[in-house]
Amino acid sequence: MTATEWSAPGSVPEPPVRSTVTPDPVPGDPVRAAGVARARGDDPLPLDRPEGLGADQPLADLRPVGVLAVLDGGFAMLRFRFGRLVALAAIVVLPLTAGELVVALRSPQVPAVDPLSTPSAFEALAASSSSSAWAVLFAVLGAVGTTWIGLAVGAAAAAWIAGDDPTWSELVVGALRRAWVAPVLTLVTLSIKLPAACLLGVGFLAADAFVFTAAVIAGGERIGPFAAVGRAFDLSRRSYGRALGICVGGLAITVVLQFVVLLGPFTLVSSFGVGGTVATVVSQAAGLVVLVTVPLTACIAARAWIDLRSRAEGVDLLARATERGLG
Repeated sequence: MTATEWSAPGSVPEPPVRSTVTPDPVPGDPVRAAGVARARGDDPLPLDRPEGLGADQPLADLRPVGVLAVLDGGFAMLRFRFGRLVALAAIVVLPLTAGELVVALRSPQVPAVDPLSTPSAFEALAASSSSSAWAVLFAVLGAVGTTWIGLAVGAAAAAWIAGDDPTWSELVVGALRRAWVAPVLTLVTLSIKLPAACLLGVGFLAADAFVFTAAVIAGGERIGPFAAVGRAFDLSRRSYGRALGICVGGLAITVVLQFVVLLGPFTLVSSFGVGGTVATVVSQAAGLVVLVTVPLTACIAARAWIDLRSRAEGVDLLARATERGLG
């Protein structure tokens, strides 16, 4: 027994004094220390927007939402960089519109189908119902151009999520570098949707719900056309009812917008009895509404891609962990 452990009989023993000197760590032994929590996992998601994108950044909150909120999110994405996305669509739309106008003025009859004023989901069906080879050509070119715009919008959405804001030239250059994906992806998706159209027409929409996000996935995740179709199919089948609702809702919005915009010029031309060249030019000019509807459709598909990923893979939870310093 040591001197410090002895006490007089009948006295209350004092607790042993513990040394406060920390022994030197031995190499190879695990280091034990008290941890300090930086954030709770159940804390509410912060409302701070990513730096550099402003308070109107549409993809700051990635939590799963309803079908109507996804459609509204597509409008928010278009408003966020409206001029940039419309200028992106102009690269495809304006040359096709000019080509259609030249063909229409040189032909004795106006083509039976105007692919640029036809909703992108129905371009191939509209072209197949026309006897004009020019209409088929412009429909195919329009479908490829729409896919190319989807690639650029998908890349922009992925950048916005990461807190970056690519310029118009950066989007164009990035999409041009992967331009080969657009025709291949268009061919693959049409080979899926056109046979399904034989099922009373509704089969086309049912199949389109599986692949309508393929273009933005190819652009946002930088994968090939076949991998993008497989990825789109996998995400949509897990929430097929929601994917179908978004697909049909986006198509309805496109049809209503184009009908409202096209109705005015057509009514004006018919009321004054104007025909020939003037009517053709007016109809082609009214068809420029696709400068807005095509990027809007791509934005809705991009917002649907993010929502489906949040539901299937929890990307919103990963983003929350990163923002809270837990990732």
